[in-house]
Amino acid sequence: MNGHESPHGIISHYCEKNMTAVCKRLLQTHHFSTQYHIRDALIKEGFDDISQSTVSRLLAKLKIVKAPNVYGKRVYCVTETTKPTYTDSEIASQIEFVTHNKVVIVVKTHPGSAQLIARIIDLNPHQEILGTIAGNDTIMVAPCNIDRIRDCEQAICLSLGII
Repeated sequence: MNGHESPHGIISHYCEKNMTAVCKRLLQTHHFSTQYHIRDALIKEGFDDISQSTVSRLLAKLKIVKAPNVYGKRVYCVTETTKPTYTDSEIASQIEFVTHNKVVIVVKTHPGSAQLIARIIDLNPHQEILGTIAGNDTIMVAPCNIDRIRDCEQAICLSLGII
């Protein structure tokens, strides 16, 4: 028995809520292609003896889907209906810079990170942001009003934890 289970093997409510938050954070900051990899990451976070079936139930509860990433590999993704817990500093470390040309905001990322980061922007809707388009290492963000582009740029930076 570990610190997360009762004598009857049932995960406590507190532990389950914490595991849910940790799982959301992991899915926001990493690309997982299998439940086995998610299980390993949760074990590294301190959730000993977690089974694959528990991971499966957790993903269903969180409404996590599998979708192709920029390389066409199917990875687990947080959906629109799953609110993110918070942006980890690991996400901010994937961003090289954020700038604008008075018409559109550009977020330059490390290769392969743009779609995940655009997804985080999309999951944290803000009134200043009209939408995003992501490639491999570049995100273009359309502001709702180019006269308030600096407000839009600041909203993006706040949602990504870089200011």
